[in-house]
Amino acid sequence: MNLAEKIETVSFDADRPSPKYGLKDLWIEFSQSTGLHAVNKIKPPSISPFSIRGLLWMLSLCSTTAFLVYNLIEEIGDYYSYPTVTKVTPKIRSSIEFPAVTICNRCTLNNTRLGAYPEMENYFFNSVFGLMNESSFLVLDEFQKPLSLEWWRNMSMEGSKMLTECSFGGEKFDCMTKFRPIFTNEGLCHTFNFNVSEIVQVRMAGHAKNLVLLLNINQDHYTFMSNMAAGIKVLLHNPRIHPDASSSVVMAAPGFSTYVALQKIEYLYQPLPHMAFDDMECVDTTSPNFVNPLKYYSHYTYNHCIMECLQMKVFSNCGCVGPSDPQDGPRCSLAKRDSCYKPFIAQTITNGNFVGECACVSECMFDSYTTQVSSSSFPAKVLINKLLNITGAQNKETMTDNVLLLRVFYDQMMITSITQQPQYTVASLFSNIGGQMGLCLGASILTVMEITELLVFIILFLCDKCRGRKARNRINNW
Repeated sequence: MNLAEKIETVSFDADRPSPKYGLKDLWIEFSQSTGLHAVNKIKPPSISPFSIRGLLWMLSLCSTTAFLVYNLIEEIGDYYSYPTVTKVTPKIRSSIEFPAVTICNRCTLNNTRLGAYPEMENYFFNSVFGLMNESSFLVLDEFQKPLSLEWWRNMSMEGSKMLTECSFGGEKFDCMTKFRPIFTNEGLCHTFNFNVSEIVQVRMAGHAKNLVLLLNINQDHYTFMSNMAAGIKVLLHNPRIHPDASSSVVMAAPGFSTYVALQKIEYLYQPLPHMAFDDMECVDTTSPNFVNPLKYYSHYTYNHCIMECLQMKVFSNCGCVGPSDPQDGPRCSLAKRDSCYKPFIAQTITNGNFVGECACVSECMFDSYTTQVSSSSFPAKVLINKLLNITGAQNKETMTDNVLLLRVFYDQMMITSITQQPQYTVASLFSNIGGQMGLCLGASILTVMEITELLVFIILFLCDKCRGRKARNRINNW
């Protein structure tokens, strides 16, 4: 072919109109390059004209795509419902933080101290049996004036006489140097290991290696009280929280040696957007952004929040505070205590809306103590004479009515950790989505990019059509 013929041929090809490019060509080119399964089956000649083979492949692809979309919607819906799972893990520890132990005599007031007010015993008798009336408060000015903490302290049982002998870890110590007097709902109590700079640690389990107390409850000094019982009430709680927020309560009676075996449980729940307690959230008090909303308790807990809310409501209604209330204000008189303070508390805590009005939220991390209590007769005959000298009791009967031995200990060096964990993480979500895509279409994340690219080309193709331009083959040209 000479040069003139070649020029004529090129000129003829240039003048020939290019073939029309359509969506069908776009689909064919995509089906030839994509990694999606079965897409390459749905192209001419299997679908043009339609064949049974082409229809079956189209039906299979559509059904698996629909199944994939359904599963993906379910999967993403589950992820954004923020489900959790709970993991229980026993942990062996070389040392465990010992709880605060609060000892309350079942009668915290001393009748011999109240003897300075002759009508006091009659007042407490009427209070116990519901015989109070307005005339009961008119006998003494002592019933009408606010009672200071010093008054309550002077009228209470002495801790130095109740706590006879104390030891921890097998070593004896002076009881009153380690036990701190503190007012609770029970009255004046005494607490070991509460709100101290160095919290006591336990490094060995067993009833002889932890706290051992010999107590004398002095029943001869009892007055009339609502519980009408003799013995001590033991509150076991975190060393940072007030005894009234105690998680475990144990009763110990005179004439017995009471063993309290402890097990510590740590709880860790997930903050928002997860729901820690079914339909309730928790607040992460360990977060650097957390600000304690409480006015009178330095350590935020759910129980502290409820207690403060109740105390503020009582003060707003009665204009006075009780001996154990931390806020400032005039202390209630006996008349105010029985006519307003105690009835208002009883009415409020039975109100079903009370907790909701306080709007208290549980902390995400807290602990509690479970106990196993056992007892045996105390003292053994061989110890009677020795204990008579230690306790100052006059005879065996007096000692049996007043003396008890209390042992509080960890039964093993183990903590049970109950941890709430997210059921879904970002990694598990993508793994599940990838598994669904691989099962249905043999697809991967890169396949999603291929489909995205196809949609972009379709949009550009339609834009060209709307503008009156000739659609371009962008798959091969880009």
